[in-house]
Amino acid sequence: MSSLKADNMNFIQKIVETVKNAFSDLVNEISCRIKEWQIRREIAKEKKGYIGRLTGSEIQYEPEEPDKELALRVVSYLRELFQDGIESKLQELSIDERKDLMCQIVEEAEKIFEVDSVNFEILYPTTVEEFYAYGCGFYDRSKNLLCLNGAYLEDDHLELVEEQIYTIFHELKHARQYAAIEQEKEYGYSEEILDAWKYNVVVYIRPDESDEAYRKQALERDAFGFENYVRELYTKSI
Repeated sequence: MSSLKADNMNFIQKIVETVKNAFSDLVNEISCRIKEWQIRREIAKEKKGYIGRLTGSEIQYEPEEPDKELALRVVSYLRELFQDGIESKLQELSIDERKDLMCQIVEEAEKIFEVDSVNFEILYPTTVEEFYAYGCGFYDRSKNLLCLNGAYLEDDHLELVEEQIYTIFHELKHARQYAAIEQEKEYGYSEEILDAWKYNVVVYIRPDESDEAYRKQALERDAFGFENYVRELYTKSI
């Protein structure tokens, strides 16, 4: 009987320990979820304030010296690649040749932007939702992936095809921003702009949250601004 009682006590102790461990795990999980919820709440609160500060503001892109130098290198490259103008070159190309041209530009622009080689894909939307989700293109930092919307490359309007070239510069500017933030490369940007980019990474505003604030937030203001800056310089140079 004593042996049986001992076995029963051991069994009960094991059950008690199992329950205690399970309860401890549950408490830890709940604690983690509460902390995660608190962080998300703080980010949402901060983002709301950021949207408020940007909406209606007159804030504009002001290129720093590293971007002025970069833009001149990009324009020099465009003049060399499109000696008779971008549209003139595009008129000569088939759809497949347009895709090859985009691959070539990405490969060469990586070097100009001084970023690590990106993974590059041309995506073809199969639904209206995908078409709008892809936009002209995007850069996914987690995969170091630059994507273009292939629908524009097949369009008969050459200005839309040309826009894809500037989209490459826009998205590579994002790659350069992250490289600067994470101190992978030293480009010479001011601490002020680096801090603004770091802050924006945490409170990034999606277009569906506010299109105006989306374009005015630090990361996108810089990328859109640089894209347009290059376009203006190139147009004036031809």
